Amino acid sequence: MEDIALQHQAVHHSYLQKLSQGEFSNMEKALAYFASQYEAYSVWFPKYLQAVIDKLSNPVHKSHLLENLAEEKGQLHEEDLQAIRTMGIDDSWVVGIPHPILFQQFKKAICSNYSFEINEAVTNWRTSFLNYLDTCTEAEAVGAIGLGTESVVKVIYRPLIDSFSNYTSLTLRDYVFFPLHTEVDDEHGKVLLAIANDLASQSEEHARLVLKGMETALDLRAEFWSNLEKETTHILQ
Repeated sequence: MEDIALQHQAVHHSYLQKLSQGEFSNMEKALAYFASQYEAYSVWFPKYLQAVIDKLSNPVHKSHLLENLAEEKGQLHEEDLQAIRTMGIDDSWVVGIPHPILFQQFKKAICSNYSFEINEAVTNWRTSFLNYLDTCTEAEAVGAIGLGTESVVKVIYRPLIDSFSNYTSLTLRDYVFFPLHTEVDDEHGKVLLAIANDLASQSEEHARLVLKGMETALDLRAEFWSNLEKETTHILQ
């Protein structure tokens, strides 16, 4: 399932490739538009985690995701801090700072010359994802937040980081939200992969539901990327 997720359009979308390779005519404006839209998803991420936590029946599984939720609030373990230090990230940039605040700092830095309204497709994406997590089964929820989200973040954010580094004057501190998540969410992905494996091994039906959740999350993200690609092209004309 993890291999299937990593081959999905949401992970290798043409929108991400265009950002990575600097193919939009005004990269700063294109990235400012991305920031203004992606924030709507980012600020809701703790809600997604909580929705999954509420569904978990195994106390051990629940405790793992509660740790993830704590990290979303800026509480990092020493091993995480050691890892991000090797990336040039100072502890003071991230410790005790909720991740939605880190994203807002990024948005403020990249959008200093631009202002955009929230695209309806963005609000539809985040609402649809939350509604799905609220109403689906435990196995689907784990598939969606784990295999369909946390496990692929490291690959999805890599072209974005390349774009910030190559086509803007932003500092690492400005866009620290992204390299932080490539490191921390990679560990989250491993934990959720183990939880998904526990659930999927219970029966073929559980495995099918984990896969369904994963594909639902990835399909929603791919649709979002397609919309951003279309709208970015439009605003740059």
